[in-house]
Amino acid sequence: MQKVRITQLKEFSLKAFRALGISENDAKIAADILVAADVRGIDSHGVARLPIYAKRLQLGLINKNPQIKVVRERPGMAVVDGDNGLGQVVSYQAMKLCMEKAKQTGTAAVAVKNSNHFGIGAYYAMMALEEDMIGVVATNTSPLMAPFGGKEPMLGTNPIALAVPAGSQYPVVLDMATSLVPRGKIEIYARKGEKLPLGWAIDKEGRPTDDPAEALKGTLLPMGGPKGYGLAMMVDLLAGVLAGAAFGGNIGSLFGDMDRSQNVGHFMMAIDVNSFQPIAEFKTTMDNYILSVKNSAPAEGVKEIFLPGEIEFVKGKGREDGFELNPVVVKNLLDLGKELGIVAADTTEETLFA
Repeated sequence: MQKVRITQLKEFSLKAFRALGISENDAKIAADILVAADVRGIDSHGVARLPIYAKRLQLGLINKNPQIKVVRERPGMAVVDGDNGLGQVVSYQAMKLCMEKAKQTGTAAVAVKNSNHFGIGAYYAMMALEEDMIGVVATNTSPLMAPFGGKEPMLGTNPIALAVPAGSQYPVVLDMATSLVPRGKIEIYARKGEKLPLGWAIDKEGRPTDDPAEALKGTLLPMGGPKGYGLAMMVDLLAGVLAGAAFGGNIGSLFGDMDRSQNVGHFMMAIDVNSFQPIAEFKTTMDNYILSVKNSAPAEGVKEIFLPGEIEFVKGKGREDGFELNPVVVKNLLDLGKELGIVAADTTEETLFA
């Protein structure tokens, strides 16, 4: 395993995006969001995704210089057309707009169409924390999951993220796929050559499988059976149907459809806490709430109770001085770096982040 520092990953990602024709400002946004996933331990959505973004940019399937614009608007809402830009850049701008509107109206919602895969939803939800707001973000994705009782992929993993500010405690941040696990986790098992737990996925014939290769050919399963299926559909209705984006089986695949854009949709909300009660009072109550949960009696064999997002915050602190990157990811980044001419021809996997 190769040890890397956060600054090294950001610098590499920034150079890659610039070499691919992305503007300096947009490249900084995209690189920061990409590496934020690795920092939080969501390795499946971090720099491991850079090669596929690069491929789609090179094929012209993602617009390098999008004209992101508001196409419908009222004081507390907007619909944003991402002009097929990088999902990170489109979503960052849309969440900024959402927060500005929430400052005026107390709550605001923004729907986004003509976007692409945007990485981890937690990043955009957590943007709201900087303004003492609650952030809510959802996105549809290309069809990877069968409806409950089916075997054909009709829904994406359709993640939901919420971030709630606190005082002295970590904010509460939920970021979850509506499938039992995201596709990226299956990919990690495939890279490691490990078997999957049964119940995560089915093969293309609808049979349970523990083979990650067969799972990637087949379909993921919704978390909680019909409950996850229902949540995934509601995300698709908000981020896809309501936004005017693609939905269901019509969304372009990040990995499979190399002849068309994705037209992913997002839905986000910002809730200004001060509009409901003084922020200091809210944060004190949140701290008390968090501590009451953490100090509640643990089950047998459990040492500590964690709140949503807490493990990721702890993991992020542990990665401040560097962390190990999967060798397959390092090799893929090395190949990309040489292809783009941002690393020397004699660079090796051992020296790429030395």
